[in-house]
Amino acid sequence: MAETKTDRKVTVILATDVVGYSVKMEENEDQTLENLKVCRNIIEGLVKEHHGRIFNTAGDSVLAEFQSAVEAVICGSEFQNTIKERNNSVPEEEQMEFRIGINMGDVVIEGDNLYGEGVNVAARLESLAQPGGVCLSKNVHEIVNKKTDFQFHDLGEQKVKNTVLHAVDVKLDGTTQRKLTHTQKISQTAPWKKYSAVFILAALIAGGGVWWQQQPDFKPANQSKFSFKLPDKPSIAVLPFNNMSGDPSKDYLGDGLSENIIAVLATSPDLFVIARNSSFTYKGKAVKVQEVAEQLGVRYVLEGSVQQSGEKLRVTAQLVDAVDGKHLWAERYDRKLDDLFAMQDEITNKIFYEMHVKLTIGERANDWQKHFGDPEGMRLHMKGFDRFLTFTLDGHQDAERIYGELYKKNPEGGMANLDMGWIHWAKIVMGLTNDPKQSIKLGREFGEKAHAIMGDGGSLTLLAWFDLFEQDFESAIENARRATEISPSDGNTAAIAGTVYRNSGKSEESAILLKRAMRLQPYHPKWYAWQLGISLLVLEKYDEAEEIFEAVLKSDTEIVSDKYAALAGLAVISVFRQNLENAEKYASQLTELVVYGKKFNISVLAPIFGLMKEQEFAKRFLDALRQLGVPDKSE
Repeated sequence: MAETKTDRKVTVILATDVVGYSVKMEENEDQTLENLKVCRNIIEGLVKEHHGRIFNTAGDSVLAEFQSAVEAVICGSEFQNTIKERNNSVPEEEQMEFRIGINMGDVVIEGDNLYGEGVNVAARLESLAQPGGVCLSKNVHEIVNKKTDFQFHDLGEQKVKNTVLHAVDVKLDGTTQRKLTHTQKISQTAPWKKYSAVFILAALIAGGGVWWQQQPDFKPANQSKFSFKLPDKPSIAVLPFNNMSGDPSKDYLGDGLSENIIAVLATSPDLFVIARNSSFTYKGKAVKVQEVAEQLGVRYVLEGSVQQSGEKLRVTAQLVDAVDGKHLWAERYDRKLDDLFAMQDEITNKIFYEMHVKLTIGERANDWQKHFGDPEGMRLHMKGFDRFLTFTLDGHQDAERIYGELYKKNPEGGMANLDMGWIHWAKIVMGLTNDPKQSIKLGREFGEKAHAIMGDGGSLTLLAWFDLFEQDFESAIENARRATEISPSDGNTAAIAGTVYRNSGKSEESAILLKRAMRLQPYHPKWYAWQLGISLLVLEKYDEAEEIFEAVLKSDTEIVSDKYAALAGLAVISVFRQNLENAEKYASQLTELVVYGKKFNISVLAPIFGLMKEQEFAKRFLDALRQLGVPDKSE
């Protein structure tokens, strides 16, 4: 008779349960169950955020597994800190306390459940933990001690249920330093000892004496699955920080923090930084850092969370190396809400340091204060930006109202001025101004003021557009060039600069910049693609352009400019190839579109082709549409 194979693995187990649960149930069963439900929701969210999996919830206990010891300890400490904050804000009868034990060991796999010594040891560590505390096994401590800034207290060998365990407390607010019962200790490693260990290890490597290789913290990304080749410099994606407050209106705190970190990192020529729009496609999704790295083609991933309680703000952040499967750094920040911008800089500086990139930006807290004014200013900017990107009449009106409110609140703010400049740009592009010259004048004034305050690349791309409106191609190219020098890793800056270059008669350079933008921002807005398609059309690379326009049409875009640009491009390519049947099919779909409240007509394309230095190509393109019966103006 064949033996049944037992599936095993080594994993990290977190065990937790409620202190005094039985007594609470006897006193008030309904209230206790309701409190447990609330606390369960908290830990479920944190386990999910830290890439863990709950596999058992018997009674008041929770058992979860993690690929990473670092993730498990961060999750456990965050849970205890969150529970403490909750207890401080609710009546005594609603308060609960938990103990947590964390172990790494061998387990038996049975369906979705796990059994064995690895689970048993975690449960014994949990019973050893103090209320509100986290107790670790020695092997977990050895991993996290080197990769986090937590403080620990060694308990030595402890006897629990006829088992001897070497246990270590995580020092958390509200816990005490307990008296040791045994002399065996895991000493806190002093900084000079850590550095000495590095030198000793280096000497061993040099002498050929390496006998041990550090295991990864979690399963590394599969480099054969990478969508893009890794750049030749450190590459990073900053995921949107999770809002742990339970209030969707507070999303702007995490979104703004993530966006600002991306913006600061993108100013470094030594880093390859994935742009905001691509990173933010992962917002609200349970995703593994390995998948992010594979899909975006980056080595490093930064992720974190934000939780607001009154005027207090708690931010956690961790930087991981997805290729090696290592946690490089983790940190928690407890600040007042007023310190949001200073905290952003503190986190950013830390990331630069951990990635061994020389930080030349200097103190930026005052800069961000000038940019937004205060956290409410940031919220208004992001709310208006979401409406602006719809490129609809309603969206434009909402954005203009919100940006107007931001500007009134902070007329000396860099982003307030830049946002107002883009509003005037949109009025020209969408045909909403009765005085284009005045709109150019006002928009340029806002853009120049924004650049004087922020010194950024984004405001220069806006100024380059106003140069195009006035047919000053030399100035447009210079502003676009300077923008890409200031913000070399910003996808949006590269894409706008690419558009400016094509309109200024430099289609080869345009295609290069637009392709760079698409690499910087793999989940890019579709206008990146169709602008590239037009540049390729100018270069007579019809096959490549056709492929891009078709991809835009097959996408899930709801933005009408994406649709009409792609359909117009495909129709014109068909005319150039003398395939009139296809051309008429695309033209028919094109004329059915409603743009800014009217049926599509050639005048809609004026912002794309009316500004081009190469008017011979523009005429060929528009004449091809006229040949297909597309009207010049709305009827």
